[in-house]
Parts: sequence; structure tokens; C-alpha cells
Amino acid sequence: KLFEQILKVQQSTLGSQHPSSLSTQHNLASILQHQGKYEESLKLFEQILKVQQSTLGSQHPSSLSTQHNLAFVLKDQGKYEESLKLFEQVLKVQQSSLGSQHPATQHNLASILQHQGKYEESSKLFEQV
Repeated sequence: KLFEQILKVQQSTLGSQHPSSLSTQHNLASILQHQGKYEESLKLFEQILKVQQSTLGSQHPSSLSTQHNLAFVLKDQGKYEESLKLFEQVLKVQQSSLGSQHPATQHNLASILQHQGKYEESSKLFEQV
């Protein structure tokens, strides 16, 4: 409720595309995900991503972060192939734009390894990040 109230104020004063409004929406989508409200979370992450890609570009770290979180929601919904495909797309862009040693890239790679059941390898990489 609190995030929803904050979001209403931000959107009315700053606009729905303002970075602060998008950040609050992102937090709200994460909360919905943790509450098991996957469809609501997915829709909100998709809305955020659409705005981010049109205003920041698809390779911006914020857009990539939202895509990464979308992949987690898909995973939570049991859509493993779709989730893995999105994780891999994000990883590819991160490797080319941020470099393979960037923490965000490493985190995404660890997520993919975890997804594939390579828990020991994934765990070591998460510890490094």
C-alpha cells in the first residue's frame, strides 16, 4: 500500500516516466513477485521495461536489470525455457556493453548456471560477486 501511495504522488508530480517513478514501480513489482502475485508483477515489469527501452535504450543497465527481474518472475511461474532465454539475452548484452567481469554480468551468469542445475559453479560465482 505504501509503495502504491508513493507511486501515485510521484506520478502526479514527476510523471510516470521519471526515474524515481520507475524505481518505485520496480520496487512494487518486486514486492508483488515476493508475494506470489506473479501475473501482476510480470505486467508491471513489462510496463517498466517498455518505458525504459523507449527512454533509456535496451542496453541501459536499468533496462537490463528489469529484464533480469522479468526472467526471475518467469522462472517463478515455471516458465523455465522462456526465463532461461531471457537470462541469456541479458547476459549477451551485458557481456558486450559492460564486459564479462562486470558484477552485473557475473550475477546474471550465476543465475543462468543456477537455472541449469549447476549449483556448485553458480554458488562460487555468486560468492565472487
